[in-house]
Amino acid sequence: MKVLVTGVTGFLGGRIATRLAEAGHEIRGFVRDPARWTGRPARAETAAGDMTDRDSILRAAQGCAAIVHTAAHVKVWSKDRSIFDRVTVGGLRNVLDAAAANRARVFYTSSFLALGPTDGTTFDEETPRATAFAHNDYERTKWAADKIAREAGASGAPIVRIYPGVVYGPGTITAGNHVVQNLLMHARGKLPGMLGAGDRRMCFAYVDDVADGFAVALEKAKDGSAYILGGDNRTLVDLFAAFEKETGIRPPRLKIPYWAARAVGRMQRWRAELTGKEPELTDEVVRIYAREWAYSSARAIRDLGYRTTKLEDGVKKTVAWLKQSGELPS
Repeated sequence: MKVLVTGVTGFLGGRIATRLAEAGHEIRGFVRDPARWTGRPARAETAAGDMTDRDSILRAAQGCAAIVHTAAHVKVWSKDRSIFDRVTVGGLRNVLDAAAANRARVFYTSSFLALGPTDGTTFDEETPRATAFAHNDYERTKWAADKIAREAGASGAPIVRIYPGVVYGPGTITAGNHVVQNLLMHARGKLPGMLGAGDRRMCFAYVDDVADGFAVALEKAKDGSAYILGGDNRTLVDLFAAFEKETGIRPPRLKIPYWAARAVGRMQRWRAELTGKEPELTDEVVRIYAREWAYSSARAIRDLGYRTTKLEDGVKKTVAWLKQSGELPS
């Protein structure tokens, strides 16, 4: 099957493209600059374009039976807020148009953020979102795009919605792999501390599990279906404990109160709005960390044979890769 994959220069998109190629699919990566796709599988094609350029996506989708759409504007902040809407929301509309023109199926990478915070419970794919509040533009536009994907499916469009958890593991260390970014910052003494008590649950998903889930979904998922591809619902305390076990590096001693982190994040966001320089932290992100994001992958396990990796095992594999790649001392 010929598959168009968007977002291939990102952490998850690149791994999905590789896994689909390993499964025998013909891959065409949709990229702004083909030279940036450093992990390109052998014999994979490239199609140059931009998610905001409908015509370029229409051209790229020609001859493809499926579009795996992983691209979005993955940032905590942008001076031009409209870029979130143009890339994340408008980009999905363009993909749906390209799919319709080529009679292709769409496998849309939504986000657990679109499902909303869970705060003391565990959501599945059908749990109604519990709040109408979005913490930042990324969550706002992923939620808006998710509504479009749901409406398209309800109208009969051949689309499958997939919700990865907090994806981590070996691969490109980009904003999409922020778990590994934070672990490396901590290892290098650059992480000030842990936000809050570190006791909020989040759905940690090992990257290879998610990529495998996409490969199986391509074969088994029915149009209009939706799947959470997650893993262990664990805390930051658990994450750093697993990291200590593999590296000997003690967890952060300082636990920064949310109110203090919000104050710092607010000042960084205000400074960014004045200077245009992207902040390391915003008060909006701190509010996300203050919530719980726990989800069940039971449907994917039942329907797709989806398998999850325990957090401790995933961190062990990640640390081994970081040592092999020279990011951590052996």
